[in-house]
Amino acid sequence: MKKKEYTHEDLEKEFLKTPSMRKSYEDGVSALLIAHKIADLRERAHMTQAELARKLHTKQQVVSRMEKDRYKPSYTTLEKIAHVFGKKLEINFI
Repeated sequence: MKKKEYTHEDLEKEFLKTPSMRKSYEDGVSALLIAHKIADLRERAHMTQAELARKLHTKQQVVSRMEKDRYKPSYTTLEKIAHVFGKKLEINFI
């Protein structure tokens, strides 16, 4: 008997059927968006992770984890990041 091959879309649909799995997925996407935004801001400012870490009074490894979604920054940390880049932190409920 031949096994059915699944596409990414098939797996995603199956995964998202369960409410707890859907929540995990949505939380992961949100965290990933924040991680990518931090990396994008830093790169646009031509700043290294070490330079951003110094401005945030933390270690380069912490910045690396934030940019790889291995660390969920607090609201206070997000405010500090916004300040470093001359931005305002805005949170939306959609």
